[in-house]
Amino acid sequence: MDGVDISIVIVNYNTGELLFNCLSSIRECVDVDYEVIVADNASSDDSFLQCRCFEKDSRFHLMALDDNVGFSKGNNLASAKASGKVLHFLNPDTKVSKAINGEYRLVLSQPDKLYVTPLLNRNGSVDNPDKVFPCLRDIFWWKFDRKKARYWCIGASVILSRENFYRVGRWCEDYFMYSEDLELFYKCWINGIGIVHLKTPVYHFGGGSSDAVWSSLDREIAVQTSFRKFYSKYFPKVQYIAVKIYFIIHDMLKHPSKTSNNIRAWVMVAKIKY
Repeated sequence: MDGVDISIVIVNYNTGELLFNCLSSIRECVDVDYEVIVADNASSDDSFLQCRCFEKDSRFHLMALDDNVGFSKGNNLASAKASGKVLHFLNPDTKVSKAINGEYRLVLSQPDKLYVTPLLNRNGSVDNPDKVFPCLRDIFWWKFDRKKARYWCIGASVILSRENFYRVGRWCEDYFMYSEDLELFYKCWINGIGIVHLKTPVYHFGGGSSDAVWSSLDREIAVQTSFRKFYSKYFPKVQYIAVKIYFIIHDMLKHPSKTSNNIRAWVMVAKIKY
């Protein structure tokens, strides 16, 4: 069977009505040749059940996973079922608009890059800014010549060709949550796949699966655990320590309220052996 142009890949876990709203926006707005693959990470709410009605539309495919396998593996399992030339990895707490069709056509005509959409928050602010790669080389250039610095963005809405997705080794399943997008961007950079920011925003409503169950310290520990795992794969330990000290000082100056949890999490994560 011939494939479609765009496969929209979504991983769901306890997102309530947000997933239903996301799928509804796709059905109402997208007019290119598309399909949607949803992998549900064994949700305990009824968010996935609410969306069974979409199965009446042959473009929508719902996968109920037996366990919560995390963001990366969920994306990989769903994308393995996808037939699209281009893959759009999209969070379930989002909505698209009709303007996304123009962006899809752009990507289909120039599929050699990794594309990022802006995220428009509830309050009207635009999220998903560039974040410097956490290594000394890029931190230096970020300060003195930003055009030479490599960067990454959160993976709530990223688009790349199927060919490039498999070229970089798909989403890395070493991470259950956090740093998988950091590594995806890093692997694109080292494989010569440039990053392009699209103009059309995706509406981002937040309320993700971890917001209601994790404390700020729990979240920071999870973030730093994944960050350290990423660092252990690509950079020497001495650089990891130097970079962590830099970011702690940065938080002390720019975000002092975060400093305590940052340091506590670092101490706890330092005990983990890789």
